[in-house]
Parts: sequence; C-alpha cells; structure tokens
Amino acid sequence: MLLSARGLVGGYNAIRIVNGVSLELAAGETLALLGRNGVGKTTLLRTLVGLADRFAGEVLIDDEPIAARDPRRLARLGVAFVPDDRGVFARLTVAENVELARCVAYAPSRVDPFVLFPDLARRRGQPAGTLSGGQQQQLAIGRALATGPRLLVIDELSQGLQPSIVQDLADTLRRVTRETGLALILVEQNPQLAMRICERVVVMQRGEVAAHGSSASLASDASFLDLLIV
Repeated sequence: MLLSARGLVGGYNAIRIVNGVSLELAAGETLALLGRNGVGKTTLLRTLVGLADRFAGEVLIDDEPIAARDPRRLARLGVAFVPDDRGVFARLTVAENVELARCVAYAPSRVDPFVLFPDLARRRGQPAGTLSGGQQQQLAIGRALATGPRLLVIDELSQGLQPSIVQDLADTLRRVTRETGLALILVEQNPQLAMRICERVVVMQRGEVAAHGSSASLASDASFLDLLIV
C-alpha cells in the first residue's frame, strides 16, 4: 500500500481536530476528502504530510512508518503537497519556482509543467506574486508535479477561482492521473467536481470518517449528500 493512515489523531498545540481517522491509498488511486467546512479535512491532510501535530496513530509509506512532523521525509518518498494558499514563492519568477522544485525532485518528472499549463510557459519570467489566482494554482500544481511525485496531495483545488479555471484544472488533473498512474488525495468543497476527478470518496464529520465508498456508488446516496450540506 502506498499510503496507510491508522487511527490518526491530529491538530495544533493541544487542540485535537482529527479523531481516529484511518484510510489507505494504493499506487495510482485517487481519493477525495469531502465534508462541511470545519470538519477537519485540511487538518487531516496536514497531519498526513507532517505539518500538523499528530497526537496518536501512524502514517506509513510503502509500509514504512513515518515520524510525525517530518514533511521532508515524505517529500523524499515521493509525496508532494499543494496547500490551500498555494504556497508559491511570490518574489521568484515562475521558472525559478519550478526549478527549485526540480532541484529537490523525488524522481524525474513525467510531466512538464510548461507543456501542461501553456499559460505558465508564456509567463516564465514573471514574478509568481503577480499572477492571478488561477495562474498561481497552476504554478502550485505544476511545481508539485515537477518533483516527480508518486502521490499528489491538494488542499482546496477550486477555492477562490473562476468556474472556467476550475473546470480546466479538473480536466487536467483527471488526465494526468490516468495517463501517469499518479495517486491523488484531494480536498474540495464542490463534491460534484471532486467526484469527477477521484474514484473514491471519504466524507468527514466532526473530525471522523462518516462515510466512504466509490464516487459512483455515493453520487446518488441521499444520506451521503446530507453530510455535505453546509
């Protein structure tokens, strides 16, 4: 199994937000984390990638336990994370952002960010901080892909973006995961969008897993849809 999380309890300082979550992801699988605002989706992602406190439970990559608060180890094992604020280096150019990622790559990238996102290619010399929100999201995803990851973790793909940009990003991610076998974990507020991209779904409620299954099986489940109403 590429990723295993067992009984994760996570949060910040002494505040526990994620309560006993377990999940698994095989190589090439795509998983959406859904749920209302404030149920712990982002904290779960950040606990998985070592950016939040892990109070209990374990994270394993290829059945190898990973210490809490060790994002560098995860990066060396092929896990790339796109945070909800995108995390681009604002003063560096688009090209410099990508080149930095390539310098710490897990493996040679199967995807060229400038081919995947032609708009970035036209803006190679532009400071990343002057890009639009959609362009910054393209850069954040392209930079993550430039590390040659086995697992891409994205927090809030569509947040603050125009619908047309979101659809383009969704189509791109779906194509990349299918063509390269890249595994994906995606937090997304739009369940229809998430289920277009991902084969499996985990729904969270009050820091716990409330439902899980295939996107196809859950799409018409009324009890599942009730968990997503804000």
